[in-house]
Amino acid sequence: MRNVKDVVGWGNKRRQLDNVALPALHRIVADGNNDTGSVADTVAHGGRDCGAFWKPVNAPICMPRLIRCALALGVMSFFIPMALRAEVAAPMLEQLIRIAIADNKDLQAARFAEQQARARLIQAGLRPNPRLDITNSNAVLFGNNGEYSAGVGVSQPFPLAHRLARQQDVARVDIDRVTAEIQDAERRLAGNVAAAYYRVIILTRQASARDRLIDIDRQLVDVSRRRFRAAEVSEIDVNAAQLELLRLQQEHAMLQSEQLAQISQLNQLLGRPGSQPLALDDTVPSTEATVSVTDLRQQALQRRPDLHAAQLLADRAHADQALARAQRWEDVNVSLSVDQSRLVLDGAPRQSASRALGLSVSIPWPLFNKNQGRIAETRAAQSQADAQLEALTLSIGNEVMAAYAEIGRLRQIVDGYTQNLLPVSERNVQLTQKGYSEGLVPIVEVVQSQRQQGDITAAYLGALDQYLQAWSRLQVAAATYVQ
Repeated sequence: MRNVKDVVGWGNKRRQLDNVALPALHRIVADGNNDTGSVADTVAHGGRDCGAFWKPVNAPICMPRLIRCALALGVMSFFIPMALRAEVAAPMLEQLIRIAIADNKDLQAARFAEQQARARLIQAGLRPNPRLDITNSNAVLFGNNGEYSAGVGVSQPFPLAHRLARQQDVARVDIDRVTAEIQDAERRLAGNVAAAYYRVIILTRQASARDRLIDIDRQLVDVSRRRFRAAEVSEIDVNAAQLELLRLQQEHAMLQSEQLAQISQLNQLLGRPGSQPLALDDTVPSTEATVSVTDLRQQALQRRPDLHAAQLLADRAHADQALARAQRWEDVNVSLSVDQSRLVLDGAPRQSASRALGLSVSIPWPLFNKNQGRIAETRAAQSQADAQLEALTLSIGNEVMAAYAEIGRLRQIVDGYTQNLLPVSERNVQLTQKGYSEGLVPIVEVVQSQRQQGDITAAYLGALDQYLQAWSRLQVAAATYVQ
């Protein structure tokens, strides 16, 4: 475990390099040379290896000489982190997640669903509107003997069985469900940001590894050219070294292209233009297991918003069932009216108009339609919600345990690379280069050892990438990123 942290832990590596490399580099600066440009300027304009750990010094220094001296001192790690060049400060993963939650455009659009749910709560509690009824009848078209009847009334429906209260209960649960769904979207977004972030780190380290191999191969090209001029080797050796150098440069260009595409995707998650510069540090999680799988599983069951949403779905089904029972009774309608009429009797004196005050109550009688189908539907929906909740609880536990087990397996693989394969391949490259410079080893073995080291490095970084992706999946499953 400790060796993995030494390789992938940015903080530990920085302190090691500062303690060993900086005194020697400061002596180089003190000696002086004829090159122009400070280390700070070099880093700002794309310094490749020193930008991740070197402290700016206002003194001229030659970058090639700096690299050669650092190699000679043996302090350049195989994976010196390279910060992405940008004008903004380097945010941590937690800061990136906060930025994404605040600025992600899809998440901003999803939050309007909560406002819609709150508006439905307001609507659910509103009483039915009253109705104004106006009536008039006369004999204008039939002789107009003066007989007429007119009236005005107001009717008001009154809900029974607390139907409005039951509607509000359903609407309140819907608000909580929408909130939980938004929180779950934040959880999944945080996982996507972490996955993209770690992917950028891996691509950065792959590019840094290619940079180091390119530097080594440039030295091999120089050595082969000197030996060719001294008639010690043929032109084939020079061409072989140059072809290997070109191959590494092509791979580096491909990695840079993939890196830019990944940064664009990360910017999309952050709600920013894809081409906006982004500076990241090289921090990766520790490979030491500090939390047991039991604790992570319990944490997931307590924090997961999707599990909370499933519980609320069951609550909504219960509230919907209560509403269906209340809807068995339709509204009671109460009407109040004032009527005026005049009757005309043949042969009788003219009658005066008469007025009357009317009151009517209409009570529904659920004799045939008792809302049986709707009640049965809500019962089935509640049973379905309970089954889904049970299934999701089991799924979350299995998800956490599977991710935890995967991390354990990948941790062993990563340790195997850092403790065994990488040191041996590094030593092999050094031995073959030294042997070639002394005329003891053919260039084919040098190129072969470099390719072997490149393949081992790529395999190591691939394993580390899988480890980091599995780590982010575990944090998403346990709802660690967003609480």
